[in-house]
Amino acid sequence: MIKLLDRVLSFINYWWFRYLMITELYMVESWERVTIHVFLFAIFLAQWYFNCKVILPFTGNLLGIQPVDQHIASTLPRS
Repeated sequence: MIKLLDRVLSFINYWWFRYLMITELYMVESWERVTIHVFLFAIFLAQWYFNCKVILPFTGNLLGIQPVDQHIASTLPRS
């Protein structure tokens, strides 16, 4: 179990190091790095929200696919 955890941490550290090297964030000060991370996280969340609320319903309507929660709600008996 410990060996598996070490491998997972090594994998995460490797990709974190690559991320810092590619974005060149290893050269900036820590407060700048945190600011950039927060900005990138906000961009990621905005993209995720846009995809879930705009793109998925649009493509579902375009292809005639009903979302799972609406499909379940339409099969429930109404009281």
